[in-house]
Amino acid sequence: MRIFYIAVIVIVLAVASFFAVTDFKLPELKPISTPSATPGTSDLIHVTEPIEGQLIAGPTLMAKGEARGYWYFEASFPVKIYDANGVELGVGIAQANGEWMTENFVPFNASVAFKKPATETGTVVFERDNPSDLPGNDASVSIPVRFDLVNWPAGPKVSGGCVAAGCSGQLCVDQSESDIVTTCEYKDEYACYKTSSCERQEDGKCGWTPTEELVSCLSKAFQAETQ
Repeated sequence: MRIFYIAVIVIVLAVASFFAVTDFKLPELKPISTPSATPGTSDLIHVTEPIEGQLIAGPTLMAKGEARGYWYFEASFPVKIYDANGVELGVGIAQANGEWMTENFVPFNASVAFKKPATETGTVVFERDNPSDLPGNDASVSIPVRFDLVNWPAGPKVSGGCVAAGCSGQLCVDQSESDIVTTCEYKDEYACYKTSSCERQEDGKCGWTPTEELVSCLSKAFQAETQ
């Protein structure tokens, strides 16, 4: 038994001497961390327009893509445009082009009228419609874009207490009616009003002055719409 104890002591001393001479260190044990999974949206909505980094000249953005039926509510969902400072420039409604009460992808398009930004870059945000306001149902996809400030179209000329109003600036109304609310669907004819003046007409009412350029532009827009 005494020999056994002596052998154990010798082994312990030998191991201690080994660590002291070689400066051996045990490997550091690091905790294993698992990143928290966040629900992605890549399989819920596909945006085909605008694409990342696209150059946009306002004042209207046309967007399209496809989203699964449960991204919509009542066949629609909001689309918002922000500048680089987080200022909201405009809000539009994307409409489903087909039966939306399905789990399959349903095409959509949207027209978003927005004001001129103060920055050259911004973001278009496609939000899942969430009428319940439950945080767990929130989801969105953000597309970074660029604004073509150099070629930004000039607004219509306004005079005589008349103002351009409406979501796309398509109405010419009295200043007292400037808060009039309209839907935000976009029509080609709206661009024609940028060539005209919003002013008092001979009947005393506000309206777009019917120049030859305006009449020609409206005629072409109506023909294209009916084809």
